[in-house]
Parts: sequence; structure tokens; C-alpha cells
Amino acid sequence: MYKELKVWQKAMDLVPEIYKICNSLPSSEDYNLKSQLKRAIVSVPLNIAEGKSRFSSNEFAHFLNIASASLIEVEVALEIAVKLNYINDYEAVKLSINELSRMLNALRTKILT
Repeated sequence: MYKELKVWQKAMDLVPEIYKICNSLPSSEDYNLKSQLKRAIVSVPLNIAEGKSRFSSNEFAHFLNIASASLIEVEVALEIAVKLNYINDYEAVKLSINELSRMLNALRTKILT
């Protein structure tokens, strides 16, 4: 079951952290950066769960790839927020993103070997 996966749990823990950052962004970004960040971070645990429900390892790996791409999207959006001076720093969140990225890659490698 997907809820037992540490990678899914870690992804779920990251969702409120990103939403908290979104809440600090200006309202002018409601339909741009905020919306993109929220969609991307929610996509990570959703794709892990959907992939786990699939019948083959290749399908699961495919959904882990999508989750990884969404996670990169989150990281880049946060970098944009820094460039626009909307946030000063996201080092703690960046560490969580990097850890989750490693976990996704390790799981993908494990299920494909």
C-alpha cells in the first residue's frame, strides 16, 4: 500500500511546507507562481500513490519519474521566488527536496533491478 512507503510519507510532509511558503507570496502571484507551486508539490505524492497502484514495476517507475519531475518543478519555482525577492531563503525546504529526490531515485532504481 502506498501509505506505507517512506517516500510517499516524506512527500506528504513537504506539502504543507510548500503551502506555507505559498501563503507568504504576494497576491499578484495567486494565479502564477503560487498556483504552479501548489500543483507541482501536490503532484508528487499523487503520482507516487498512483504508481504504487499500477500492476507493473515499469509503470510504477514511470510515475516515480513524473513525481521527480514535479519535485524539480517545485525547486525551480522556489528559485524563481528567491530571484524575485519574494522569499529570502528556503534552505531547510531545499534539504527536504534533495532528500526526497534521492529517495525517489533510489526507489526507482530498486524496483527496476
